[in-house]
Amino acid sequence: MKYIIYILLFLSFLQSQQEVVLDRVASIVENKIVLLSDVVLAANAVAAQENINPNTNSFKYQKILESSRESMIEQLLIIEMAEKDSVEVLEKDIDSALDQQIENIILQTGSKEQAEIALGKKISDFKRSYRDDMKGKLLAEKYTGQLSSSINITRKEVENFYITYKDSLPSLPTAYKARHILIEIKPGEKTLEKTYNKADEIRKKIINGLDFSEAAKTFSDDINSKSSGGNLGFVTRGVFVPEFEKIAFTLEKNVLSKPIKTEYGFHLIEVLERTGEKVNARHILIQNDISDNDKKQAYNIAINIKKNIKNIDDFFENSKNFSDDNTNKLNGGYLGMIDINNYQISEISSALKKINPNEVSSPILTDFGYHLLWVDYIKEGGFINLNNNWQDIENLALNKKKADWYQNWINKIKLQFYIKRNPLTYPQID
Repeated sequence: MKYIIYILLFLSFLQSQQEVVLDRVASIVENKIVLLSDVVLAANAVAAQENINPNTNSFKYQKILESSRESMIEQLLIIEMAEKDSVEVLEKDIDSALDQQIENIILQTGSKEQAEIALGKKISDFKRSYRDDMKGKLLAEKYTGQLSSSINITRKEVENFYITYKDSLPSLPTAYKARHILIEIKPGEKTLEKTYNKADEIRKKIINGLDFSEAAKTFSDDINSKSSGGNLGFVTRGVFVPEFEKIAFTLEKNVLSKPIKTEYGFHLIEVLERTGEKVNARHILIQNDISDNDKKQAYNIAINIKKNIKNIDDFFENSKNFSDDNTNKLNGGYLGMIDINNYQISEISSALKKINPNEVSSPILTDFGYHLLWVDYIKEGGFINLNNNWQDIENLALNKKKADWYQNWINKIKLQFYIKRNPLTYPQID
């Protein structure tokens, strides 16, 4: 079963396609609607992952559109039933899932900055915008998980599954069960002072007559807004980071702020209009240029942590106390079973090959900061067989059985609700 979270991690042509779609109703499910723009957004995510260009392979893309629309219909139906049965998800679980989703996005794109470029918005904005979608996904997963929890599989079924599908089962890669402690490279006082002064110089130029819009186009490091003169448009309360929002909702109109510090750097903010819980503002962002001294400080922190790690218990403790990766610091910095031939962060892939299991690495520098790596064990790859990969085959067989159950179940559920599917069309992009 596929649950599409409406995110776009990907290419500019997909983003431009999303912008030109004139919103229409793709489907009606009881008293709820599925918008064409959401279907396109979800389909673009799948198309980008599968390297399919909608303009050159319209047949496959049309199939993806239909599949994405159907996934959204199914999620609405499951949420409707889950709410009737009083199934709920905890706020902390939503936060945790969002953090993990963001981490996955960053890993796929290579850095936080690249993730924000692909998303078309700041990470903090994305987290707020997609909170409701994540809640719906978790609710649907929890509900169907409860319904299918009693499904199990016999040894005979596993053996029959293997006999049936062994020729199509993939070869397993060698996998490293890896952990990390991340020490981010943070700007020191001198770096912050340098950035502040740069922002303040731009402020003085604007006060002395430089047009704000031209200044944004020339100096701003926010690539999403600089081309429009730093204009952010009308935004509701709760979208900006707290330091930015405090100024945006209190600054007098048409008054240029002093440089405002946030996690992204320093901002010059001007409020154009404010109405109720919405504000129309523009800004110029000057990001911090990390110095060699900032890198040295982070490296020294990582080295001192390394000295305290002798075993896995030490690694867990230091991860909890010092790691800047909030998505996994409490579970020992677990990164998963990593295939080093397909891992997105090349520096980590290269380092894992040289690390002995149950030994902490030296600090590894990536775009995220310095990493201390740990390998629990290495699982050798190769062709799947019953003798060496029983657990893997059992999991595949069980998942196939649950997927078959789900498809039969959801098809029956669809007959109980009013569902209208409008034709799906989308514009071609030159």
